[in-house]
Amino acid sequence: GNITIIWIILAHRRMRTTTNYFIVNLALSDLLMSTFNTIFNFIYASHNVWYFGEEFCRFQNWFPITAMFVSIYSMTAVAAERYMAIIHPFKPRLSAGSTRVIIGIIWLVAFGLAFPQCFYAEIMMDNGTTKCIVVWPDDVGSK
Repeated sequence: GNITIIWIILAHRRMRTTTNYFIVNLALSDLLMSTFNTIFNFIYASHNVWYFGEEFCRFQNWFPITAMFVSIYSMTAVAAERYMAIIHPFKPRLSAGSTRVIIGIIWLVAFGLAFPQCFYAEIMMDNGTTKCIVVWPDDVGSK
């Protein structure tokens, strides 16, 4: 569904509106979330063992959270854009360039907010099984 939405909006010139660009951003983040999160978390949850190494542990604790933030902020941007269109219909709309800048800011903020998860993620051995966990500073024995 997300691939279809992205294709429809990008392939048809008349579908390229500010709201639809934010929807493409939302669809892309959801697509990336399902691509990089679903299978690996299913394997980890069903086997309770992390098979994928420390680098992917860091990536797995960073990128899906980034995609989640992008989803949230994209929906917020759609809501703000629709609010402006309804409440202030005679004010100029966002330009394509402004929309791209906002989408870029959304991704930068999302990367920044998710980075601590990546920074503190590590591999740990627990009763002979490998775990991928986030160890926060001053986290004395709590999970």
